[in-house]
Amino acid sequence: MLITRTRPLLVDDLIPVILESDDHWWPRDFQRLALISPAWISPVRKRLYAHPSLRSYRACHLLARTFTENPALLPYVRQLELCPASDGEYVLDEREMRSLRCILGLKGLRSITLGGDLAVAAQRFLNVMVDTRTVTDLHIDGYMLSKGRSTSLRPAIPSLEWDDAIAFRFPNLRSLTLSNVLLTIIPSMMDRPAGLTHLTLNNVDIELGFLPDICQGSWETLQNFRVVGGNAVEMEDGVLSMLEVCENIGTLHYEAPDLSGRPSVFDGEPPSCPNLQRLCLAGFDANFHTLQGIAQACPKIQDLAVLGRVARISPEEWAAFVSSSSMPALRRLVAPAGTNHPPFSFWSSHERETLQDVCDKKGVTLANLSSKSNALADW
Repeated sequence: MLITRTRPLLVDDLIPVILESDDHWWPRDFQRLALISPAWISPVRKRLYAHPSLRSYRACHLLARTFTENPALLPYVRQLELCPASDGEYVLDEREMRSLRCILGLKGLRSITLGGDLAVAAQRFLNVMVDTRTVTDLHIDGYMLSKGRSTSLRPAIPSLEWDDAIAFRFPNLRSLTLSNVLLTIIPSMMDRPAGLTHLTLNNVDIELGFLPDICQGSWETLQNFRVVGGNAVEMEDGVLSMLEVCENIGTLHYEAPDLSGRPSVFDGEPPSCPNLQRLCLAGFDANFHTLQGIAQACPKIQDLAVLGRVARISPEEWAAFVSSSSMPALRRLVAPAGTNHPPFSFWSSHERETLQDVCDKKGVTLANLSSKSNALADW
């Protein structure tokens, strides 16, 4: 009896499962997969064009040409990173501007990042966008220019002017991230759209304006506020103002701009943070009175992190603070691995074990003191 063997067949329904099984596909991998059979083309395109990341004007031109020649690809784009940078004294010509207008005219975008040359007076390019009502996540990233990564000989300062016109162009914005930009905030003349829940400022200097005005209309909805760096005095005033008007902030991550050892906003007269549940302070001159100020200002705190080599809290003071139950809702603690006496010295194994025992008795999880990234992975 002759037995014929048939080639195994791949069920088409498994194609999306295969593509979703790995988050590290390269574009050339998608190209090869699309050649397997017609059934692979649509799932591959959905992954390949979902999140274009463009770092040059040539890449912008090629993508715009692809969309022009094959408009069926347009619905696949949901996220976009548009960060081209010019070379030397190169001046954009009509072809590059036409390519940018084509890409910024995409509809249905949910997340967009503008960087490179587009981070200079970024409001110009935000105003070119055609369909902004679907955007929920906006990031202006001036890192490439602020760190001298651009080869342009012309000085350029990443900047953004935030006013009513920009705010109303993004009525459904939920997350706003500004990185390495000079920020100008124009006071609102009317109530702006509500709904912003996450605000992140990385190395932002405020040239003009009152920080809470950037989220005017969303003072009651803002839940997550993250600040890293920036002008120390101006940003401290801004953080205090934000905590005063945005009473529903549940997470605050505040990193000092340098190692100067400035007191935190919880030293002196602490602000009122009735709904704050997660707090991370890094790089501030924290002491035992800082902990008392946090306990007074944040009665609902559940997760507390105080990090940096300028903190002057001894392990004995940490143990006494946890034992006092000044924070009855505290469930997780991330403390530095040592104390600045000065100088900074690491705790002994006995001191760490003593603090661990106190935390265990109070039902508080003491996170890995030697790994900031792991301890704050879900913050």
